[in-house]
Amino acid sequence: MLGGLVQAGSKALGGDRFSLVGLLPTTLLVGWVAFLTVSGLYRGDRVDLSGIVATVGKSAGWAVFAVFGIFVIAVLLRPLQISLVWMLEGYWDRNPVLKWLEPVAVEWHLRRRHSAEVIANDGVGDPPAGRHLQSVIEDHQRLRAWGIRRARAEERISRYPEDRVAQEIDDPGPLGVEPADEIRLMPTMLGNALRKGEDDAGDRYGLDFPAIAPRLYPHLSDKISKEIARNLDVMETGAALTVVFLLSAACSVPLLWRGDLWAAAVPVALVLALLAYLGTLRTAREHGLLLSAAVDLHRFDMLAKLRYRLPETVDEEWRLNRALSAFLGADSDKAYLIMARYRYAHVPDPTTAVASPVAGDAEGQAAPAG
Repeated sequence: MLGGLVQAGSKALGGDRFSLVGLLPTTLLVGWVAFLTVSGLYRGDRVDLSGIVATVGKSAGWAVFAVFGIFVIAVLLRPLQISLVWMLEGYWDRNPVLKWLEPVAVEWHLRRRHSAEVIANDGVGDPPAGRHLQSVIEDHQRLRAWGIRRARAEERISRYPEDRVAQEIDDPGPLGVEPADEIRLMPTMLGNALRKGEDDAGDRYGLDFPAIAPRLYPHLSDKISKEIARNLDVMETGAALTVVFLLSAACSVPLLWRGDLWAAAVPVALVLALLAYLGTLRTAREHGLLLSAAVDLHRFDMLAKLRYRLPETVDEEWRLNRALSAFLGADSDKAYLIMARYRYAHVPDPTTAVASPVAGDAEGQAAPAG
């Protein structure tokens, strides 16, 4: 009965994906808080797990009702979970409180990246001539330590998106004005990883990836589409679990005063939140490679479906991509000015095209020679 209820509910709400990505994290949180409340852990009572299992076995109807209640509460809390995941991804401008902290967090990441750039660009002076053996050993150790610091600094730089700088080219842009410099940093590391993946995929071709993504996805191969969907599911689940474990740790703080094994619930939840966040970060960086592959292989398919004449040189592609990105993000009154100089290339559909007969033969066959 309970299994059929869960299957019917999950099927109605979107199938297995919705159950795993949408409901599992919130259900874990609601179930944990319900257990803390009902078991008496908040009151300091001694908890006997075997007794709880026996009680549930005697009251199967109440157990089904409790599971159904947890399921309903998890569905109702789904919008809150989405909002918290957005905050973890760095979209703080949507929150009336965090939007005031966003400049502070971005400035911290900016200083962190700048410090890494200073270390990466700092060189080591030449050692003086005529040194003793001890000096040679010390210089070797110093050089090794400098190499480790530089490698760490370069790795830190690679995790941040690059700033967009106004480019000096012959054509100053589709509207005659160069774009202003733009700092692309986000207030969270997960947001920076996602933005770097998008920028690396599109910027090298002059494309604004968030603008062209809805037009690009329909033309992706099945293999790339499945991998992108899988990564999105993993990232969403990992981010949601990070939030859930943090909230579970907050709800478990009163257990610290028990002084028994249940007091370990707080550090365990924090460790699980850290592991979930690190896994989400790694998946986000791998996701950027998939986005780059998608743009590399299918950008011309997108342009062909948009009926633009395909560019023949790198310079033509760069100009067209910049104009297209500006067109997709422009207001309706400016859109015409951006793309007015580009020509369409309408290719006949081979399924509807009618073959013309060969000249000299009314039956559609070539006339014999002589």
